Amino acid sequence: MIQETLDGAIVVNKSPGFTSTQYVEKIKTIINQKLRRIYRQTQSVGDLVEKAGHTGTLDPNAAGILVILLNKATKIIPYLSKHKTYSCEIILGKETDTLDTSGKVINQVNITPETASQIVKQIENLLPQYIGKFTQYAPSYSAKKIKGIRMYQIAPKLQQQLVQQKSNIVYIYSIKLLDHYFFNNHHRIQLEIECSQGTYVRSIIKDISQKINIPLTLSFLVRKNSNNFTLSQSVTIEEIKQTPNISDLIIPLTTILENFSYVIVNDKTVFKVRNGHSFSNQNIIHLEKKGIYNDKNIFIVKDRRKEILAICQSDDCINFKIRKVLKPY
Repeated sequence: MIQETLDGAIVVNKSPGFTSTQYVEKIKTIINQKLRRIYRQTQSVGDLVEKAGHTGTLDPNAAGILVILLNKATKIIPYLSKHKTYSCEIILGKETDTLDTSGKVINQVNITPETASQIVKQIENLLPQYIGKFTQYAPSYSAKKIKGIRMYQIAPKLQQQLVQQKSNIVYIYSIKLLDHYFFNNHHRIQLEIECSQGTYVRSIIKDISQKINIPLTLSFLVRKNSNNFTLSQSVTIEEIKQTPNISDLIIPLTTILENFSYVIVNDKTVFKVRNGHSFSNQNIIHLEKKGIYNDKNIFIVKDRRKEILAICQSDDCINFKIRKVLKPY
């Protein structure tokens, strides 16, 4: 059985070793191969995945949630919640040029058990300073672009002033120490970080390293939550390959949109909305704030029959500006 539409999200548990773009293409290819095979076997014609996009880059060496939107669902990517939650392990006393274990060691010091305990306390006391707005620079080995070129492609030649051009303001909602232990010849700590989109965990680690004057390196990174999708909702590539019904793995677009705050407009306003025109609260029959997948100022616009018409934005719940028409005339 194949669903009538492939518009929706598939939440993938990404394996290390691939860029996010490579993973999106792999998933798209696997789904289309399965669909073509089913269409041949059933002598039928149906949709394929024509468009696919993710909601936030995950480092090649990182694992965890990669939310992939398919076909018409790609239109809502800008309106999904930007929150992310990461779990990471950090090696004490070691630093690489990439700030993770894929790079070349550039600084290493011996850490005794007594020193490790002191460092753990230093880091734990330092963490509250990061909660709130935080200005950070993208790591030299990152997918950020400078003059159209990925930074990791020119990292050894990058000058400091060029790196500083790639500073951005992110928001840390929570950062806490989960554990500390000795494993594989190194003392290690584990952190959990809840943050906004665009946050580089490696940059946070580098900043901590500079403040305590101890080399640190990221040994693994797992994204546990992205856009309010969780690891429990995710599937692996192997599960996608093995499932007989791809629709079982896709969260339909209509289901995702039902988890946004919404407004119901009166009959006279439906025509305006479907043509992309703004409206005010005087045109609203009902307003419901219950969003979990979106920022609080984003609303789905529905008609009296609860049919989804558009996505709008309102900062004051008085004036509503159409951002994306989902059911045009």
